[in-house]
Amino acid sequence: MQQTTNTTIQLMQEKTDIIIIRGAPASGKSQTAKSLSDFFPKGVRLEVDTIRNMVISVDWKNQQEHIDMLQASTKLVFEFLKLGFSPVIVIDTFSGDKINRYLETLYQHDEKLSVKIIGLYTSDEELKRRLDLRTSAEFKDFPICKRLNDDVLKWKPDSEYQIDTTGLLPKQTAEKIYGQINAEQYASR
Repeated sequence: MQQTTNTTIQLMQEKTDIIIIRGAPASGKSQTAKSLSDFFPKGVRLEVDTIRNMVISVDWKNQQEHIDMLQASTKLVFEFLKLGFSPVIVIDTFSGDKINRYLETLYQHDEKLSVKIIGLYTSDEELKRRLDLRTSAEFKDFPICKRLNDDVLKWKPDSEYQIDTTGLLPKQTAEKIYGQINAEQYASR
């Protein structure tokens, strides 16, 4: 890395409060977020599924329960920001228009937030291949995952940066995200 990269990382940490990574199961969200974390040593990685797992009898198909956990996560996002952790990288499917409601809640608390939205999707063949590699404890229902994968393209917020992760390693996807955020930061200066 060049010397200017450290300055760039510092600028991004000051300007980007929240990075939302959304997509279907097996689109690469979690692994990409782990790789992206390397660029933000003062950030936090918050997976909504981790919060959902805290529910003793979680019902993974219950949409209202999912919405409730998304709302709970917004409170955690603000607590982390108040403690000086930035950016907060939020990972979830955000199916349908859940991303819009999530953003409304965030902006109700602070309209000056800098939020970057990243939508990940993959080809149907790659999705199937990745689901086949998952353990039995992980979500593997192809028809549901395909619908969620298609939803990323269907329910695209205007400011969302979308990445086709087919054939990409998580580190490569994270580098694309970092490059895009970096380009947006310099364009707004």
